[in-house]
Amino acid sequence: MATDKAGLGSDHTWLSGELSTMRNGGTGAMRHYRAGAIACALLATLVGLFWLAASLTFIPVSQGDWSIAVSLGVLLSGASLGMRCLPAHGHPASRAGAGIAAAAALVLGLLILLDSMPALAPGLLPAAWSAHPLLGFDFVFAGAALLLHDSHTRGRHYPSEYLAAALAGLNAVPLLSALYGIDLLQGLADAAPVAPSAALAMFAVGLGLLLARPTHTLMTVLTSNAPGARMLRHTLPQILVLLVVLNWLLDIGALRGLYPETMLAPLQTLANAVLMLLIFWRAARMVNLEYEARLQTAADLSEAMSLLVAVSDNTADPIFVQNRDGLLVFANPATLAMLGKTREQALHRPARELFAGVGDIGDIEQSEQADSRVMAEKVSVTVEHSLRLPQGTSTYATTRSPWVGPDGAVLGVIAISTDISRRKEAEDALRARELRLEETVSRRTATLRRLADHLETVREEEKRAIARELHDDMGASLTSLAMHMEGAYPLLPSDPQWTGRKAKIQTLLRSLVTTTRRIQTELRPTMLDLFGIKAAIHELTDDFRQRSNIACEVSLPDEDIAIGHKLEITVYRMLQEMLNNVVKHAQASHVDVILDVDEDHVALTVRDDGVGMPPERQDTPATYGLRGLKERAAFLGGAVTVSAGRNGGTVVSVQLPLAHDEQDPGSL
Repeated sequence: MATDKAGLGSDHTWLSGELSTMRNGGTGAMRHYRAGAIACALLATLVGLFWLAASLTFIPVSQGDWSIAVSLGVLLSGASLGMRCLPAHGHPASRAGAGIAAAAALVLGLLILLDSMPALAPGLLPAAWSAHPLLGFDFVFAGAALLLHDSHTRGRHYPSEYLAAALAGLNAVPLLSALYGIDLLQGLADAAPVAPSAALAMFAVGLGLLLARPTHTLMTVLTSNAPGARMLRHTLPQILVLLVVLNWLLDIGALRGLYPETMLAPLQTLANAVLMLLIFWRAARMVNLEYEARLQTAADLSEAMSLLVAVSDNTADPIFVQNRDGLLVFANPATLAMLGKTREQALHRPARELFAGVGDIGDIEQSEQADSRVMAEKVSVTVEHSLRLPQGTSTYATTRSPWVGPDGAVLGVIAISTDISRRKEAEDALRARELRLEETVSRRTATLRRLADHLETVREEEKRAIARELHDDMGASLTSLAMHMEGAYPLLPSDPQWTGRKAKIQTLLRSLVTTTRRIQTELRPTMLDLFGIKAAIHELTDDFRQRSNIACEVSLPDEDIAIGHKLEITVYRMLQEMLNNVVKHAQASHVDVILDVDEDHVALTVRDDGVGMPPERQDTPATYGLRGLKERAAFLGGAVTVSAGRNGGTVVSVQLPLAHDEQDPGSL
């Protein structure tokens, strides 16, 4: 299938991680190898330090060839290896110390080799510094390997590995000699035999050199997680130990006469063959089990890949993957159809270049910013963008998520797009319908406000007409009646009964006049028409003090006020409503009334010291008086604010513009 050629990013990541783990092993294994190298370095250093101290203090040494040169060479090799393995090796002082110690060991080994050749350098070293040539080779190999520890050829071969392997192999000879009680190096040099402890220390140095770099070419054969390396790790120690033990037991049997020495070689051959057969049989079984497990894993992976390919190829939503450089590394058929490209034309090309033909620059830059955030913060981000496709412009919502590798590093971005064109069209239609509804409501609200203002104007005119009739007709009639009664009072008898009736009639007439005047004032304040808003406010507050017994202070401008007849009656009625609210609800003992007029606005403020008004009650349907104030102010282009006073109570402020076009509903 064509999709298989492109591959899936997650499978590639899994395989890359598995391959890296197979080659280099796990992090825990690396720490174990480093710990083993440090242990080898510590062993060699302690052994060399001990025998150097013994040599310098002239303690009798009976461990073979443990001269000062041998002790110093072992100490230098172990110390250099230790400094190479420590975590602080990156420090310049540590690197310099390791290099100096390795160079010193190399020079010492060369001196020992030259001293073992009398024809070239007779008596080069004193007797206390002489050593077996094998140890000279040890120090040369160890010093060279430590100096070349991380150097490699163009073919990624590390010379230090081969030198370390040779070092370990050389010292295996004296160790076997000590194990079997024979000198395998006899006759090779005219020198004292190699001490087993020295051979063990240098063998540890060679082993430590290999363990210190488990990812180098030779060591990966042993340290990786590949089946061959695991088999080698299991079988190699068993083979070595069993061969040594088995041959040692056969030698012991021959020495004790259990069988003739002529049968020793055939018995060793037979035993070694049987042992190797069993070990390799077991190794083959382990490889088979590993192979079966990998086949099962491959089958599971193939099934998962088939499922992912089926989902990716058959979904209508575009799915694509970009690496950190912005190159497209995967695209499903829906993405390719959206871009109008084939797989070969789209893969491994910059996503910006591919989407430039169908998208806007602003949307592309927004997507790149989202990609940067996704890779930096490891979060998913959804962006909306429009694409110009052959069938028309479509809107997509693309969710961009981080593509994370097995080591936690972000490798790129995985994007899944969904066509939301129909949803956006529905949203646009709903938004347009809401705008039309808002316009309709606004127009009808303006109409209702104009109607309410007209009704209020008509009401005021009716009140004014009624007040005029009360003044002209009722007032004149009451005045005439009072005058007639004053003329009739002398005609009444002077007895106490008529005197009492006279007083009652006079009191009743005065009450009728007062009531008529009060009704007339409430219907239409005469002071407002005759003397203006300032006089009307003084009259209203004086009446408020008498009716409520609440102290009231008034602050008015000093100059005359000319704000127009309509605005005057509006301010008067609003003040009348606010004072009525104080009497009904505030439970106040003091009220301040402040009127301020500037070039553009009229400001009316009423402040009381009552119980206050909670904010949640300001917009309840039952607050008809407050709502009426707000509607009246809104029609005139003003506003009403209600707030709490500094020392309690309520502050109601009204702001009204002086210049207002009553016919302009758009300003409402």
